[in-house]
Amino acid sequence: MEYFKGVEILDEKIKPKVSTENIYKIFNEFIYPLISKEEQTFLKEVEEFLLKEIEPKIDYAKDVYDLFPILGKKNYMQRLNPYGDSKHFGMRYELLLAMAVSIMDPELDLARVVSGLIFTNPIFQHGKNARMQEILADVLSGNKIGCICITETTQGSDAVNMKTTVKEDSDYISVSGEKIFTTNGPKADYFIVYAVSDIADPRKTMFQAIAERKFGGLETHRLNINAVPRVHIGQTLFNSVKIPKENIIGGAGQGYSNLFSGLVAERGDIVGSSLGVSWLSLITAFIYTNFREQFKKPIYSFEGVAFPMSDLFSELMAATTLGLHMGSEYKKLVEKPEYKFIRYNAALSSGVKTVVSRLSHKIAYEAQHLCGGVAYTDNLRMDRTLEVSRIQEVIGGSRNIQSFLVSRVIKDILKKLD
Repeated sequence: MEYFKGVEILDEKIKPKVSTENIYKIFNEFIYPLISKEEQTFLKEVEEFLLKEIEPKIDYAKDVYDLFPILGKKNYMQRLNPYGDSKHFGMRYELLLAMAVSIMDPELDLARVVSGLIFTNPIFQHGKNARMQEILADVLSGNKIGCICITETTQGSDAVNMKTTVKEDSDYISVSGEKIFTTNGPKADYFIVYAVSDIADPRKTMFQAIAERKFGGLETHRLNINAVPRVHIGQTLFNSVKIPKENIIGGAGQGYSNLFSGLVAERGDIVGSSLGVSWLSLITAFIYTNFREQFKKPIYSFEGVAFPMSDLFSELMAATTLGLHMGSEYKKLVEKPEYKFIRYNAALSSGVKTVVSRLSHKIAYEAQHLCGGVAYTDNLRMDRTLEVSRIQEVIGGSRNIQSFLVSRVIKDILKKLD
């Protein structure tokens, strides 16, 4: 996927105005009233680090993975689970990290979320042995890459009825099957794979284990997904891959429980990324339209531009408030893992993920349209943001599967009236 750098047509007076540093300044004006002083300090530290250490090294002709070790040096591969000597952890901190990284580089954050959070969260929750801790350290340093293998060609959004199988031996399990849409897969060193020993009874026989690149029979191929050219998304094949028992996170049946308990955190982080994409699009549009003149006045002064942007801003502020509330509510799932909190957080995360990811695409599309022709070029990041927003709406489960999950919880609650 060859990168082509186009000619510069952005007004030289406007170009410095749409810098990432300025976008962060405007973003902070909007976000600070919604977060605590401690969260403000954390967010400022992340932004300053990204501006100094990441932005100068971004190369749109290269994959994002060379940036992982830089994030790892400051423990910025994830901030959901406590790790290292920092005190800033939890879903709200992870949301702020995701927003800041997405504003800087949406593709980088997409890949980071999968390796740094979606891959590591099951290990934090269930992987306690020495090998698991070694793998965790490898990935959170950014020196190794993780991916997760759930989706299958014929199963789509059905994460239960898997066809990938596992055979158990005394010292290892053997996994055979095909997984697709494995984000980071073609570059990954470690693969969390879900497989069942009885396809007729997946809930009671599902395993969760970590395969390693060096294991024989593991094969990866890259899919051509033009929306995110710097992120490798692929097909991962397991041809009787032998995984030692020490790499098993969840045995028969436990793998099923682990899979679905982890999806809330996954959706939560996608919310953070989608909010970052939205703020990048809208603030870029705010700046550009306030300094781009047409008919001898800024185009933002025209009601046909200002009013639609005001409406988008109102929706985004509401969505951001909702996302942060979801981050606060995640504590209930961690502190009190009772069924009522599991059910509540499952519905909340699915609903918020649906609303926010859909909004991110709407904002990216409308903001680009309101800015005009230059927004369709690489002079601004808006076209790149629009493409990433399309992917955000699909990963973690498409819109319809999220609606299904919410409707199931509603139906479950209404049974109390029987």
